[in-house]
Amino acid sequence: MFAAEANAFDTVILDPGHGAHDRGAAIGYVYEKHLALDTARRVEQLLKQQGLKVIMSRSRDVFIPLQERSALGNSRRGAIFVSIHYNYNRGGSGAGAETYYHFSSSYMLAAYIQAYLVQRTDMTNRGVKSAGFHVIRATSKNPAVLVECGFVSNSTERARMMTGEYRKRIAEGIAQGIIAYRKSK
Repeated sequence: MFAAEANAFDTVILDPGHGAHDRGAAIGYVYEKHLALDTARRVEQLLKQQGLKVIMSRSRDVFIPLQERSALGNSRRGAIFVSIHYNYNRGGSGAGAETYYHFSSSYMLAAYIQAYLVQRTDMTNRGVKSAGFHVIRATSKNPAVLVECGFVSNSTERARMMTGEYRKRIAEGIAQGIIAYRKSK
């Protein structure tokens, strides 16, 4: 199975990670599922203002199996897939943002999002990395990336991400990266 070549697109499929019983990274009452959904909704609004079509894998607190997420990622031609997450490290030592891709055709999308996300938030740049996460591995018909928007386990980053202003800056970075990638096509 080979990923499609990255061509011009008019649709962005946003995939806020986790949902319902799957809280994702959590400390106290700070749940990744809520942060990811709020961030994705903010990205959705910014992209729509730029004239792009946006499809959300979930727009409320529900659980979507990984297979359904990747099926959605493959369901449209002329689309890209962006999965939004927040990170966790058991020791609380992790810091910064990182963006993952699986197929080489998704690398530039990951690089643009990572660059603008770091620029907009001043987060530590953990880089663009290749990984085999199901949603980006099984989404093979369109460029697909997974963005980790900071560490819930890091008390400093957690305090920032709990503010709407900071999640707005994260969303702006992701949206600016998507727009810049689109312009490069």
